[in-house]
Amino acid sequence: MVLARRSVVRLGLHVVTACALVPILTVEAKGPDACTDSASESLRNSLHYRNSVADPKQACSHCEFYVQEDNKQCGQCMIMGGPVDPTGHCDSWVVKAHPKERSGDDRGS
Repeated sequence: MVLARRSVVRLGLHVVTACALVPILTVEAKGPDACTDSASESLRNSLHYRNSVADPKQACSHCEFYVQEDNKQCGQCMIMGGPVDPTGHCDSWVVKAHPKERSGDDRGS
């Protein structure tokens, strides 16, 4: 099979164009991660933060340091000082205390 010079150039342009579009299309397919903060990326890495966890009981939404904001997809983390995914998890995760335990009210004892 003999390829003409035009065919080779055209094929090369198609390959280069495809290679340039792959990263762009991949980012758009995933969509922007709304629950990230580039300012706290170093802290997130050191705490091994991830946007999801295998055990839903250990998700950010069940952590003492998590604060859910009204009508927002993301909550706020008091440790990281930025938005976090409610289904996320990090090494600083602590089970959320019951309201009675938080207030120090021990009248029931």
